[in-house]
Amino acid sequence: MKFNDSQSRAVSHFEGPCMVLAGPGSGKTTVIVNRIKYLTEERDVPPEKILVITFTRTAAEEMRERFRILAGGEQGITFGTFHSLFFKILRYAYRYDASNILTEEDRYRFLKDAARSAGLNDELDNEFIAGLSNEISCVKNSGGELKKYKPGVIEKNLFIRIISEFERILRSEEKIDFDDMLLLTHRLFETRPEILDFWRDTYEYILVDEFQDICPLQYDLITRLASPKNNIFIVGDDDQSIYSFRGAMPDLMARFEKQYKSDKRFNTVTLGINYRCSHEIVECSLNLISKNKKRFKKELRSDKKSFLQTSTVRFRTFPEHKKEVTYVINLIEDLNAKGIDYTEMAVLFRTNAQPGSFVSQLKIRNIPFVIRDNIQNIYEHWIAKNIFAYMELAGLEAGKEAGICDEKDNGTRWRNLFLSIANRPVRYISRETMRKEKLDFSVLFRENMGKAYVTERLTKLKYDLNMISRLNPKAAVKYIRKAVGYDDFLKKYAAERSLDIDGLMGILEEVEASSAEFDTYEAWQEHIREYSEVLRQRAKDKTKEKESGVSLLTFHSAKGTEYDTVFIVDASENYTPYRQAGTAAEIEEERRMFYVALTRAKNRLFVLHADEKFGKKYEVSRFVKEAGLIR
Repeated sequence: MKFNDSQSRAVSHFEGPCMVLAGPGSGKTTVIVNRIKYLTEERDVPPEKILVITFTRTAAEEMRERFRILAGGEQGITFGTFHSLFFKILRYAYRYDASNILTEEDRYRFLKDAARSAGLNDELDNEFIAGLSNEISCVKNSGGELKKYKPGVIEKNLFIRIISEFERILRSEEKIDFDDMLLLTHRLFETRPEILDFWRDTYEYILVDEFQDICPLQYDLITRLASPKNNIFIVGDDDQSIYSFRGAMPDLMARFEKQYKSDKRFNTVTLGINYRCSHEIVECSLNLISKNKKRFKKELRSDKKSFLQTSTVRFRTFPEHKKEVTYVINLIEDLNAKGIDYTEMAVLFRTNAQPGSFVSQLKIRNIPFVIRDNIQNIYEHWIAKNIFAYMELAGLEAGKEAGICDEKDNGTRWRNLFLSIANRPVRYISRETMRKEKLDFSVLFRENMGKAYVTERLTKLKYDLNMISRLNPKAAVKYIRKAVGYDDFLKKYAAERSLDIDGLMGILEEVEASSAEFDTYEAWQEHIREYSEVLRQRAKDKTKEKESGVSLLTFHSAKGTEYDTVFIVDASENYTPYRQAGTAAEIEEERRMFYVALTRAKNRLFVLHADEKFGKKYEVSRFVKEAGLIR
């Protein structure tokens, strides 16, 4: 196989530390598998002495298969993930087996139990638990130090109580999670030097892919394992480090250079030719990423000539989000009619809460699509459920007034709906009252006789429900937000728990925007049922790996992929960079994410912005200007 000069230098590196800076589309996998071949065939390194580390099981299998095809067999080389390596080490030392590994399902269940033990009940939706899970991983991947850690999803003292209870549950169930594998291996290496020596002798040549994604604990473990021979070959791109929420730190590549540069064998190679993207795509992505201050400077260029007669990069702005969605859907259909397969197109988002409008329209147009992430279903969020509870309760009350409601059949339903919003906003309904088996307004007023401050609020609620029952969905949602006072409740709720109020208000705004499409609550709920079923079915299909079509994925999930045509939507401030990014380091990571998104496109890149979305005004993302797409 013919290599360019930089690839040849990387492939033929023999002993000592080597850092390969691999830009997008530069052939890093080709370099890794050919270096393994070089070591075994040209340098007579025993295959069993070679360890190849990747970040996912899928990536490890793909690497193994690439090498098998190239060399005509696996030859005993170890391909694996960090976690598979460390679990192997723990298995040998402590006789762990698969039953000790915490499953994702149990992890969520244990976290919910721990959060409830700490006093939380209301916000335990899957999005919150996922955020909590990431926070705990970040703590463990940084070495388990809680004192200096500042959680983002919840107040610190509450977070400490939750993580303490979670750890107690793990011990009682004799389980370890993936992050424990790192901590336990680190402890093992420090206390049992003879075990560390055994594994050093086992793996004398270590190759690490996607090195920019490692956390400090992984860095310490892998460099310790490589010592003292230091035959460690790392491949990565600090410009594509986008996993700080997992504890990844891009400056660990700079630490690697500092740690090993005194070694005379140390080699740095930059793979600077992009074989994937057109010249214009490479140019705009470099314009953008050059604004980051903490990075290795690289000379990158495209080796690909565009076959298109028009510009391969386009920026479009729209007055409102609906027109942005319509433009994308129409263009997908047009490109498909011209011969571009749906599987060669992708729509990229900053967060998993954004694709809802596209899912609905793709389904309406019968365009096949693939959901690469667990897309947040806003209708299953507790905020949306609160809004629905008010509207359904209003319907039940209206039915009672009209004499068309069977109180026996609806009594339980009325009680459950009321309990979900009883003190949202606060109405001072006591726990004793809410424990009553039968609840309706007559019971509530009777239980609160003599408490004017409660009965006044109950009277207001009865009035509000009457008003809501007469309104269309959009007007009803607006009434609940403003007249009932749900917005004010949510702001207070978020402040008391140190939660992201913008994110919670965003859920409300999206629910209200959805309601505007329907004349009746029943029609709206039918749409919600269909939409939710689509998401459930897509998630089910994804596990079977049978789906194909236009890819919908976040910037994070897009890493490692490539498509003929990419649409980056919502290129707006508060989306990208994300509203919670405040520090210089956070903005630099947001810029890296946008850089990753830009460089997924091979031939066509559309960057899109809407001035208004869900009734809220947005400015064009600063990244659009930094990329040179507007002046």
